[in-house]
Parts: sequence; C-alpha cells; structure tokens
Amino acid sequence: MSQPAAEEDLPYRARVVPLRFEYVGVANVCLLPLRLAAWVGLWVWALAATLAYAYCQSWPGADALFKANAKASSRLLLISAGFRMRVVGASFADDLARTTLNRHAVVANHVAIYDPWTLMAAVGPVAFVARQGLFSVPIVGRFLTAMGAVGVDRRASASPGGGGARHVISERLSGDTFVKWPLLVFPEGATTTGRGLAAFRSGAFAPRAPVLPVVIRYTCASGFDLSYTDNQPSARTVARHFLRCLLERGKTVDINVLAPLRPTPLLRADAATYAGAVRTTMLGALPGARDWHDWDNRRMREAWYGADAASKD
Repeated sequence: MSQPAAEEDLPYRARVVPLRFEYVGVANVCLLPLRLAAWVGLWVWALAATLAYAYCQSWPGADALFKANAKASSRLLLISAGFRMRVVGASFADDLARTTLNRHAVVANHVAIYDPWTLMAAVGPVAFVARQGLFSVPIVGRFLTAMGAVGVDRRASASPGGGGARHVISERLSGDTFVKWPLLVFPEGATTTGRGLAAFRSGAFAPRAPVLPVVIRYTCASGFDLSYTDNQPSARTVARHFLRCLLERGKTVDINVLAPLRPTPLLRADAATYAGAVRTTMLGALPGARDWHDWDNRRMREAWYGADAASKD
C-alpha cells in the first residue's frame, strides 16, 4: 500500500496551521482595521487611476505617470498587508520593454491572490489574462477592461476563434495593433503553494514571442500557507483566508525577475519545447523546488472541485 504524499510534495494546501497568538500579537490585531481601510482606499485609488488613464492615455506623460502610480500603489498594498518585499532583477523588465515595444509576455508562477500586485510592484503595469467570468464581476470587470486584459473561456475550443487561451494570447502577442503593456500569463493555469511548478500550458509560447520569467515565493513565520489553493466556495471562506493573511506577521514575498528568454531556432519549432525550456529556468530559480510536471490544470481543478470541475469557469 502506497504511503500518502508528504505535504511539501503536494502542489495544493494539505494541512491547516492553527492560528496562534504568538504569530499574531497585539500590534497585528490593532492594525487590522487600519490594514483593511488601507486596502479599500488603495483599491479605490487604483481603480480610479486606471479608469482615468483609460480616458487620458493619449496625453503627454500619461504612460509614465500611470506606470509610476501602478508600481507605487501595488507596493503600498503589499506593505499595508504586512509583507516585506524583496525584489531582484527589476531592471530586466524595462530593458525588454524597450526592445519589444511590450510585445512580450511576463510569465510567472501563480500562488496567491496578491500575485497581480506583487508583479506590478516589480515590473510595472501588465495586461492580464483572466477568466471570462471575471469580466462580469462589478468593479473587477471594469478594472480588467481598462487595463487591456484579455478574457479566456477555459471551456472554449482550442480552434482558431474559439476563445481559448492559445488563441487570445497568440492574437495579442503576434498582432500588429499597438499595445501599452506586456501580457501577464500564469502558464500553470491554476495556483499552487509556490514550493514548485506544475505543468505549463503552451499557449503563452505559441507565438514564439520573448518572455520575461518571474518567480514569486511567499513565506510566513508561522508556516501558514499564504497560497490560494483549495476550493473556497463562498465569499465567507475567501474572506476568512484573507483576514488570516492580514493577521499573520513575519510575512515576506520574494520576487525574482529573471533574464528575458527568446526562442532559439530549435525552440521555434515547437511551443511545448519553448515552454519546457522556460519552465526549467524558473524551476532553477526556486530554492528546493518540487517538479510537479505530472500535475496539469485539469488535475489541479479536479483536486479543487472534484466531480464538479468541468462546470467551473
């Protein structure tokens, strides 16, 4: 009889760390209302700034001002949540943007609800690849539209025009329309604990465009898993996890922006080969990383939702 896998060998949260006072403290309890207020205020500010930019982006200096605001507000969001940020290699983002005119993808591992702000704090504004269903969510949908996000229907056909990830990403990276910001792609297609990498989808690599790999790692003094990796079917459970994250102290987020990668003649022949090369590079940048190559998006979704996985967008 096979032994159950150890928690650190699984890509999803497997154990519950009890909430203990020594990992919270009086200061964090007292700061909780202020942190919540800061999050609401910064969210409103970010939304207002994004919508204002959508109408004023043709003005001289608007792009630079919006980029500076996006980086600063994203950093403040993380700080207000109690994170200590450590960023390495941020200059790679600006260098690549100048050479590709933003016709490249920012490719990152997907861990927590903080990931978009974590990435924007390090590399600046990005256009998101988001579930189509999110565009119908009040406020969130408007924010995504103003940022130039592209919607993906996970249940759509992979054929041209089908609305699947490969089609919309290829259209964005290989088209001839002017784009303001690089496209952010989470090629795993689902969140993990961040202790390794699951299998990559090849959609982001099909256009053979340059990619900027970024590796994110969250840690917490108590050992609490800050990732968003289990089926949270209600707003109550999502809010509970978020509040627990705010209460925990000793939180850090490490953002490692790696050197840009471009497809060599060998990698141009096959998108999966290109994706594998990028994945290998990112695995090497994660200390003690687990290689979850046999965990793809479908298996992750089945672990989250069980028999109901096929009906989830």
